[in-house]
Amino acid sequence: MKRYRVLYLINYAPNYRDKFLSELGKHVDLTVTSYVGKEANLKDPEERIGYKYIPLVRKMFFKINFNLKEFTLANGNFDVIIVGYTLWNPFRMINLLRRNKRVICEGMIFGSNNNFVIKLLRKIFVNLGEGILVYSEIVKQRLIHETNKPIIVFNNSSYSKSEITPLPFDSISNQLNILWVGRFQKRKKIERLYNLAKKDKRVNVCLIGDGIKEFFKEYEQLENFLILEASYEKDLFKHFEWCHAIFNPGHVGLLVMNAARFGRPIIIDSYSYHAPEIQLAKDANQDFIDFSDINKVIEYIDHLFENPDILEENAKQLCAKMQNYTIEYMVQQYLKAINGEWN
Repeated sequence: MKRYRVLYLINYAPNYRDKFLSELGKHVDLTVTSYVGKEANLKDPEERIGYKYIPLVRKMFFKINFNLKEFTLANGNFDVIIVGYTLWNPFRMINLLRRNKRVICEGMIFGSNNNFVIKLLRKIFVNLGEGILVYSEIVKQRLIHETNKPIIVFNNSSYSKSEITPLPFDSISNQLNILWVGRFQKRKKIERLYNLAKKDKRVNVCLIGDGIKEFFKEYEQLENFLILEASYEKDLFKHFEWCHAIFNPGHVGLLVMNAARFGRPIIIDSYSYHAPEIQLAKDANQDFIDFSDINKVIEYIDHLFENPDILEENAKQLCAKMQNYTIEYMVQQYLKAINGEWN
């Protein structure tokens, strides 16, 4: 089978994406171009192995990024161009007009803004390439109403099969240990977990990630509310082993994958806008509650204390469903598109 030369144009290529890119680079001659992770409070890998990487610098005008390199780089000796979908980078998007090379549209496609202009531009661009790679089945089901192009779902993940390591589960008794992991962003609404810890002393809450301490610096300290700096790999094991559940009070993304691989259930806000990784939580029948109403959250916790087996059962379902949400599965799906196997 031909080894394709592939250019992948993406917003960021942080450390949690590196394993996937390295694995894909085993099968194709891969060149990745993106912007520096620190722009979005992301950590880039110290070393990139298995693919060529070209960092770019933003050239902003009225919040739109006009970096011509996102177009001219694709003039190089590539067989396939994968265009990470974003209307904020017009020079990247016009690669979809190329007819001398195979071009694939890729990404989350939909955002929180869905006005008439956004809809019109989306319908134009997604129909220009030969097909579309999307993050989840949810995205596909929305997109099929706007295009007749073939669509492949790759189930976005950042973990391999070998990293699915469910930890021993201790049932709750008189205390519920709650964990949340991620970088601080307002849309994640982690202050709701502080309010929960303040009102309900049956819970112990631990938040882990960059920027969290700074946000809570003016808050009253609580004995049952702990903040830790970002942890990676081995350190995460002990934190997930400690907790009974992941509570996600706002926007959720790859935290669903972390919960699944360590064998912990995740409880998610019903009304926040979520990343496509929410598909795994839905497939695994995880619990969704209204975190904006603290009384409803406490009622849910009451229910857990009355039915302590719920959390372990939910954890098992989530972990089992992750088998199709791995780096290996992602690579398999990308290769189908790169090889033109859309059926």
